Amino acid sequence: MSTATASKPKLQPVNIIISEQDLLRAEALKLLRKRMEDDGVDLSFDMTVLDADSMDVAEFYGSVGTIPFMSPLRLVIVNNIDKLTVADERTQAVLNYCSNPNPTTVLALTAHKLAKTTKLYKAIAQVGHIIDRKAPTKRDLPERVILMFAKAGIHVSLREADVLINLVGDDLASINSAIEQLAAYKNVAQRRMNGDDTLVLITVQEISELIGETSEVKAWELTDALATRNGEKVMDILSRLTRTEGEKIDHFVVFLAAGKIRELLTARVLASRGTASKEALMAEMKSQSKTGRAPQPWLAERIIRQSRNFSVVELREGLRELAAVEDTLKTSPPALGRLALVRCLLALC
Repeated sequence: MSTATASKPKLQPVNIIISEQDLLRAEALKLLRKRMEDDGVDLSFDMTVLDADSMDVAEFYGSVGTIPFMSPLRLVIVNNIDKLTVADERTQAVLNYCSNPNPTTVLALTAHKLAKTTKLYKAIAQVGHIIDRKAPTKRDLPERVILMFAKAGIHVSLREADVLINLVGDDLASINSAIEQLAAYKNVAQRRMNGDDTLVLITVQEISELIGETSEVKAWELTDALATRNGEKVMDILSRLTRTEGEKIDHFVVFLAAGKIRELLTARVLASRGTASKEALMAEMKSQSKTGRAPQPWLAERIIRQSRNFSVVELREGLRELAAVEDTLKTSPPALGRLALVRCLLALC
């Protein structure tokens, strides 16, 4: 047996991932999924994702009792198990399952909080694995943010990290989202596609203006106006952003618009398959997310409603047009890039 194989932690039949930070729970789930894929599990066939608050007992037992289809094991994820009370029949079902878990199923529960004194915590501790991901302390957070920037292709110092924390707060998912926006603004993805892995620099002014402005003129204002096909409001928000940022904001607007169109397209495609429920959309968007995050149920419902304003053909064409706008912004004078952006946004409205 190789050292690498011997050092691999054994997969446990029942696991719980505890963290108040969405990003840390998502990262732990991502590691578990990768471990199972490395062991030959095809998660496209052998994975079920449930939400504790919306599942029923039969659905839970059916999921954990299903035989793997294409793999030696299957993964069942039950999110937000801590939302259930001890007396809830679904909690009792999970407790009963822990006493005799299915050997071909890996059950992964997630929770924001779970006291060590609870029956569920004790039951899992006896049969499986408890993964407690604590948020970084206030003192350690800036260093964590520097590492998050570096992973996204940007070099910052403590000063820039502190500026972002002051603007966004200490929620790691919100910080990661802001860093993704800054990486798009600095065109990191294109650099990496061209083979340039050098970390790019970003200034305090750029962070303050871009993230500070999007805190004042909320990103969802622009994307919601686009999703409701309100061209007048889209142009108003674009004008407000331009007054403070100049036309350099255009790349960021393309990034926001493309993200929203992808959400709407996902919802429309699910609708065409007859599976346009908020649970199906949340699961699909979570699988597509780099951070493994799913939208909140209320947001999933809103995306489904908004998607009805478009056809699949319109949304796909919109993505193609936004890609063409991005190319124009990179290769043409700013005035032509802005014209292409305005035409594209109005065409979508």
